Amino acid sequence: MSKAVSCSFIGAALFSTVLHAQEQRWFEVEMLIFSQTPATSLQETFGDAVTAIKPGRAYDLVTPLLQPDLSGLLAELPLCNDTIAAEDTYQFAQAISAQLCIVERQPHSWQLSNLFEPRRTYDKVPYPAALPAVITGSGLHINKPYLAERASLQLTDIASKITRTSGTQLLLHTSWRQAPVTERRAIASRWFSGKNYSEQFDYWGQAVVDVTAEANTQAADSAELISNDLAAANNTNSDQLMAGIDLLLQQLNANGQLPDNAVSAIDNPVHSDTLTSRNLPDQVWQLDGLFKLHLDHYLFVNTEFNLRLPAANDSLQTIYVRQSRRVISGEIHYLDHPYLGIVLQIRRYEPPADDEPELNDATNTSQ
Repeated sequence: MSKAVSCSFIGAALFSTVLHAQEQRWFEVEMLIFSQTPATSLQETFGDAVTAIKPGRAYDLVTPLLQPDLSGLLAELPLCNDTIAAEDTYQFAQAISAQLCIVERQPHSWQLSNLFEPRRTYDKVPYPAALPAVITGSGLHINKPYLAERASLQLTDIASKITRTSGTQLLLHTSWRQAPVTERRAIASRWFSGKNYSEQFDYWGQAVVDVTAEANTQAADSAELISNDLAAANNTNSDQLMAGIDLLLQQLNANGQLPDNAVSAIDNPVHSDTLTSRNLPDQVWQLDGLFKLHLDHYLFVNTEFNLRLPAANDSLQTIYVRQSRRVISGEIHYLDHPYLGIVLQIRRYEPPADDEPELNDATNTSQ
């Protein structure tokens, strides 16, 4: 009996050791994504419906490059003089570039809900209008997926050929490292690149309506209407004048205007609460989607991307591309599509000897 128990324990230990060794394997993933003009003979059609890609728990290696954490820096900056006009902020910041300060208006003392409430600051760097195709990082090894350094890119010749080819646009060329796990434990990574259409279109490809500008236009038109009618009403008696004013105010309210409780952006910062509650990105990029790598005896890749193309009717056409492939480490793989091409090479990577990755879900958020 004791021998059976002992053998069972040894077998479990050996299995655990094998599984541990498998999960310790690190890979370097290099990926190129490019858009291409489909052949004129293409018979396949793509509908107008937009397939939403929700990042969910996907890890994001791009956003930290675009929006670094500035909270520590801002905590050390003093408040600027309240007498500085908002329109002079830029010139003022230039004049005291060696002594920066926080220019955001702070709440009054009676508006504070906590005596030690932190200062109000805008700590997010605005997203750029477009991203460069090449995205790399420091290459410093950590125990979770991270961007590799620029020197790790080995498919630069292919990238150059794509750039020189007519009708194609290189959207993303990146390299990162991760330790793949099984499909059940694998977590996707989110990648986006190209143009930022957020100012012109919403997630569904429809033109963004500037509600404030539209309301201001309506208010200006209504004010002009009131002014004209008041001038005409001067020739009537006071009863007719008051009746005309009352009627015009009713029309103004019916036409719609800015909310009565409208406040400035500093008092009510704009957040994408509606989108985040639906777990959708709050930025509309030319390319946006997910990549998942998992290891079950073999390497498997799952990709899911939305490619956005300007359409003739002042909207964005969204091409949804979803593909799966078993891949072999070291080989170059090509995932083809009439509108989107993906070139992949997954290489074995040996982490530095002093940095052995710990095995946990955060470490192995592989893909």
